[in-house]
Amino acid sequence: VMSAQHCACAVEYLLPAILQASDPPRKSVQSEKAASELSQMLNTYADLSGTAEVGKTAAKNAADKIKASAGTARPVLEISHDLWTQYRKREGQPLDQFISQERGVEVDESGPLDFLPCCAPSKGDASCVIS
Repeated sequence: VMSAQHCACAVEYLLPAILQASDPPRKSVQSEKAASELSQMLNTYADLSGTAEVGKTAAKNAADKIKASAGTARPVLEISHDLWTQYRKREGQPLDQFISQERGVEVDESGPLDFLPCCAPSKGDASCVIS
């Protein structure tokens, strides 16, 4: 999945900003929790079969750097993790599962993805699966 690969690469590139230490330096349980959860998610993505090498490398590098930073407070990491957790709660997503086990999303010509070429009614079948 290219979007996950782009996300892993973006996270890796943004780590200098995300992992800025607090001033003055202090310990933080929230930063440790965020670092642990995000590292776990990135490693889970990297271990998926079919993950491109570039995405796997970016995810593993980011996970290692995030986990190594867990000793002190990282305010941007804490805020990002809090927003992500709020989003998952609001959307009803399980907080202990990162990767959906669903294989695809059914799409037809009347939905928000009606611009996709696979949804052309002229082919006789106006539905397709986006994986």
